[in-house]
Amino acid sequence: MFRTTSRRISAAAPRLLQAQRQTATRSICSQNTRPTSQPGYNNARALGNAHFPRARHLTYAQRLRMNYREASKGIFRKNPIMLPLAILSVIGGIGMFAYISYVELTQVQPQYHNFPQPVAESLRSAIYYTEIDLNPIKALNHYKEALRRAIDMGMHPFSDEVMGIKLQVALMLEKAGLVKAAIEVLERTKNETMKWVEEGRAVEAATEKKKDAKPPSPAKDTPENVHIKEGALQDTEEELKKLQAFETRQRDKALKKVVGMEMKLAELYSSDHIQEDKKAEAAQVAAVELCLKEMHRRQKLGLPVGGGAGDADSDAWLNMTEIATALAELASTYTAKDRHELAMPLYLRALEMLRVAEGNSPSCKQVTLLNDVASAMAGQVQLPASPRSQQQAIPREQTVEAARLWAQKSLDVAARIQPPVRDEECDITCVAATYNLGELAELQNKPDVAKQRYTEAKSLASGLGYEDGVAMADAALKRFSKK
Repeated sequence: MFRTTSRRISAAAPRLLQAQRQTATRSICSQNTRPTSQPGYNNARALGNAHFPRARHLTYAQRLRMNYREASKGIFRKNPIMLPLAILSVIGGIGMFAYISYVELTQVQPQYHNFPQPVAESLRSAIYYTEIDLNPIKALNHYKEALRRAIDMGMHPFSDEVMGIKLQVALMLEKAGLVKAAIEVLERTKNETMKWVEEGRAVEAATEKKKDAKPPSPAKDTPENVHIKEGALQDTEEELKKLQAFETRQRDKALKKVVGMEMKLAELYSSDHIQEDKKAEAAQVAAVELCLKEMHRRQKLGLPVGGGAGDADSDAWLNMTEIATALAELASTYTAKDRHELAMPLYLRALEMLRVAEGNSPSCKQVTLLNDVASAMAGQVQLPASPRSQQQAIPREQTVEAARLWAQKSLDVAARIQPPVRDEECDITCVAATYNLGELAELQNKPDVAKQRYTEAKSLASGLGYEDGVAMADAALKRFSKK
């Protein structure tokens, strides 16, 4: 049975294949409405009429944008920690670079623009070993090199720039703890400067005397020669006048620096490293004497007592406030040593100068000086009087009352000063003045007033956070509680 079926299928298979071929041929031919002898041509034309999209040529920017877009997909998911850190690092680096550039342009470069390039290079290295990486030996070598280059390049040996280098050497040595070496540098610089100032002023005085003398009669010359000589003389005289004015200004500025050096020497001598109070006092006295001597010279010559020789030279010499500060510091030294009879004239002279300088706009310095006068008077009363001072002494009650008036004046002036002029100095001085009024009330046998003043001083000190003032007021109030 199976054999008969297989023979039937084998015989039907060729007929099925032939029928499929005929059906396929008829279906293809039926698609053509017009038969042709070249059927392949029509198929090719149909394929040619079909539209195929052409490939676009992208620009470099488009390719870059496409690549960036593909790369940015999922970058935050793949790097949730590193990506923010990288962005912050880039922003921080840009900010740091901008800040360094700003500091370089606004703070560093202006310090060196007055120096020639070789000198500025040495100074940069010296400042680095002074401010950044403290190394006294390397810094000193670079400072010496800067000074040598400055002199070789024709800079004035006592100009602001050269003097500034020398003072910077002393500052570096002090910062490194070499206080004795700093004192030696300041002493040597001070002596050299004073010698140059005195010699220059002696030459200037001799020149002025020659000008006042009657000039010799000129020799007979032709008119042409006279005209040529007059023109040359005028040019020479103008150059000499400019040079003389420059030297005069430099002497004033150098003398101002000498006063500052004396004050700095006093500070170094009284420091814990040296502890030579006599030399410190001598330096302060020298500074004050130099100020007063220069003031008298200027008054004699008709020059401004405070400031330079003209409006353009207002910063060449010390102003009245700076001179008053020098006097007040020496007076404070005398007060600390209970030498109130020496401190009083200095305080009063300093107060007079400060009032002239400030006019109707008092500052906190004036408030402090008024209270210092009261403190000196009160201290002078509390000390035992020597036999010589008893003969010339003002009555005790009169001195106490004068001191009270000075302390009250200090509070009155402080009340007139408003911010931003008013600062912490005014507030602390008010505490001290109120406490002094309490002590003076005790000396006048007015315990109720004294207790009230001490309470006010404690309240003011507590409001300011001034612990020393609170402690002093508490100690004074405890004295009353024991009585």
